[in-house]
Amino acid sequence: MLVSLCVSFFVAYVIYVFAIPFIEASFFNLAYPKKKILPPQLEMKWANRVLLRTCEFLFVGWFFYFGASIGSFLNVVAWRVPEGRTIVFGGSKCPFCDTRLSFIDNTPIFGWIYLQGKCRTCRLPIAPRYLLIEIAVGVVFLWLALWQLVRGGANLPHWSLAKRTGLVNIVLDPEWLLIGIYAVHATMFGVLIMLATANVGKKPFPLFYLALIGFGLASAKIVQPSLDLVAWYQPFSKFGFSNRSPFANPALSMLLGGLVGGALGWISSFAFARHFGAIVGRHWTLQCFLVGTVLGWQSEVTILMISLVVYGMVRSAYGIYRPPLSHWSLANQALVLNACFIIVALVHHSFWIQIAHLLGLA
Repeated sequence: MLVSLCVSFFVAYVIYVFAIPFIEASFFNLAYPKKKILPPQLEMKWANRVLLRTCEFLFVGWFFYFGASIGSFLNVVAWRVPEGRTIVFGGSKCPFCDTRLSFIDNTPIFGWIYLQGKCRTCRLPIAPRYLLIEIAVGVVFLWLALWQLVRGGANLPHWSLAKRTGLVNIVLDPEWLLIGIYAVHATMFGVLIMLATANVGKKPFPLFYLALIGFGLASAKIVQPSLDLVAWYQPFSKFGFSNRSPFANPALSMLLGGLVGGALGWISSFAFARHFGAIVGRHWTLQCFLVGTVLGWQSEVTILMISLVVYGMVRSAYGIYRPPLSHWSLANQALVLNACFIIVALVHHSFWIQIAHLLGLA
C-alpha cells in the first residue's frame, strides 16, 4: 500500500509539472488560434516552468504534511491532556500492548498506511480516527495556505497588502505579518478539530488549557494590533461605540469575543449539544469561545447561526431518505454537529471579506 502511495505521488507530480501545462497550451491554441502569445507561465522556458511548477507542487505537499504533523500532535493532546498525562515526555505507544512506536510507525499518515491500521507488535487495530484527523488538519492547513497566503490575504477584511500574491512572494519576499495571521488561524482550526476528537474520550478537555490557548492566540492582536481585522465596535459605531487606543481595541475585541462566544456556546449547548453528554456540551462551548476570541464576536455569531441551520438541514434531509438521525449513536450525532461548525467556519474564513461587506463590517 505504501508503494502504491509513492507511485501515486510521483504520478501526480508528473501530471502537474508536465501534463497540465501541455493540456493548457493545447486548449489555449484551440480557443485562440490566431494568437501567438501564450499566457505568462506557458510562455516561460521549459526549464524555468518545470522549476516553478515543481516548487508549487512541493509547496502544496509541504503545507499538507506540515498540517498532518500538527494533526498527529493534536491527537496526542486530545487523548493525554484530559487524562492528566504529560505531552512532553513519553513517546507514542500502542493503546493495547503499550509498545512504544518507532519513528517510521509514528510518521503521520504514512505510518498508519504502512502498518495497514494495525500495531506492529500485537496486530490489534489502530483506530482510523488517527489517520482521519491527520488528513483533516493537513487539508485545512493546505487550504488556508492556498486561499490566504498565495492570494496575499485577499480573503481578509481591512487587509491592505492583497496585491502581493503568488508563491514567489511567499518564498522569496515573505510578508511575515500575513504568515503570522495564517499561523494563528490555522492553529485555531486545528484546536477546533482536536476538541471534536476529544468528544470520544471519557473525560472533558481542561478548561484552563483551552482558555490559555484561546487567549494566547488572541493576545497576538495586542502585540500586533493590525491582526485585529474586524474592530469590536463594528457595525455599531453610529450608536456611540467608537475607536479606542491601538492597544485597547484588540483587548476589547478579544474579551468581548470570548464572552459572546462562550455565552452563545453555553446557551446553544442546551438545545443542540447537551443531550449528547456533558463532555460534548462543554467542548461545544469551548469551541464557540475560541472562535469568538480569535476571530471576533461578529464572526462567532455568524458562524454559529449558519452552522446550527446547516445542522438542522442535515438532520431533516437525512430523515427523509433514511431513519432519523436520532437512530445514530450520540457520538456520531456530535461528530455531525462539530463537522457542520468547523466546515462553516472554514467557508466563512475563506469568504470573510465578502461576508464582512455584506454585514457592513468592512
